[in-house]
Amino acid sequence: MKKSYKILIGIFGTLFVVSFVLGVIGFMRGLQNSQEEPEILGEAALFIEKIQNYVVGNIGQPIEGFNADIYLRAFPGLFEADFDRVETGEGKYVYTNGKLEFVRAQTKYGTSAEEAISKKGHQTFFENVRGRLGINLSVDEIMNGIVAQGLGKVTGTILLGPTCPVLRDPPDPECADKPIFGDFIVQNAMGDVEFARFSTQRNGTFTVTLPAGEYYITWTEPLGLSGAQGRLVNVVAGETTEITITFDIGIR
Repeated sequence: MKKSYKILIGIFGTLFVVSFVLGVIGFMRGLQNSQEEPEILGEAALFIEKIQNYVVGNIGQPIEGFNADIYLRAFPGLFEADFDRVETGEGKYVYTNGKLEFVRAQTKYGTSAEEAISKKGHQTFFENVRGRLGINLSVDEIMNGIVAQGLGKVTGTILLGPTCPVLRDPPDPECADKPIFGDFIVQNAMGDVEFARFSTQRNGTFTVTLPAGEYYITWTEPLGLSGAQGRLVNVVAGETTEITITFDIGIR
């Protein structure tokens, strides 16, 4: 009898220790998650509230959370690049070589909600969009920039010149700047994130539609031109901006 009593005490003692250890592990995980998922405050919180309400009102309540695909479908003024480095509960989005991909964390197992953007990820998402459209814009102005009516056009001509070592007076038609027929990249104002690509016609003309914001247009094949060459352009919602870009080949 005493032996059976001791066995029972041992079992209950073991269960108590295991429960205590599991409780400590759960507490530490909860503490870690609370540290990893800080509350979103200020303008970021207002922005996230507005875009999520917009999604629910126009597409419906997402079953598996708010992810990049849902936001891209709801807001034509968003780019895939806006989701670069945006964290989810089980990984993050990465934009490379003109393509957005989801990268699952090595320590996570895939679930149906793995691409749902976390609180921290929503903060990163807001900072990406605000950085592209303008850091001084209000939340309402940013919203206008990502909905359909926030689109604008850039049209113009891209040239290469000068084509003669000495400018002549009167100008020699043979020395006029030549149109570039090729592919061009639309980047953010800093020139370190690609948003889109477009091609010119044989006469160097082009038209590209972009969400409102400031962009840097550069050539995909600078052909050894000295320095970083391109042109900053400001896209205004509902308007067409006309520009002429000349790439300097350095002949003097």
